[in-house]
Amino acid sequence: MSRLSSASHLALCASQLQDASKWLQRSFEQCLPIDVAKPLTAEQYDALENLSSRFARVVDILINKLYRAIDAAELLEAGSLIDTINRAVKKGLLEDNQTARTLKDIRNEIVHEYVVENLKNLQLEILRYTTILLELVKVALSYIDDNKLTQHSD
Repeated sequence: MSRLSSASHLALCASQLQDASKWLQRSFEQCLPIDVAKPLTAEQYDALENLSSRFARVVDILINKLYRAIDAAELLEAGSLIDTINRAVKKGLLEDNQTARTLKDIRNEIVHEYVVENLKNLQLEILRYTTILLELVKVALSYIDDNKLTQHSD
């Protein structure tokens, strides 16, 4: 991948992340007043399902796409996801690799959880980690801007 195409790909990933995080923020604000310990209305359940889906999407874009695109734009050799996460920690994009592991675990639970009783605990985790995820999005987008990674070199 050339420098030009790496920058373009990073710009595309950053744009996707911005869009997805706006929808996540909207769902988060709608779900904050919901007490998941009480029986849910159909509207509350739908709102929480939207939040879950949007949370999973933002995790995927941030960790699987954007962090890798940053590495490519910085001309770092592609490696495993663990390598990518370790580099993100070194760059200050993540506090530690456990945060990424937790976000990925929650994302995987969202995708694979079918037992309704277990959804309450999952929803609490999503509500707890959404603010962390949204902050990581801001940090990553600032890093891209501060380092001018999406600007094409002539």
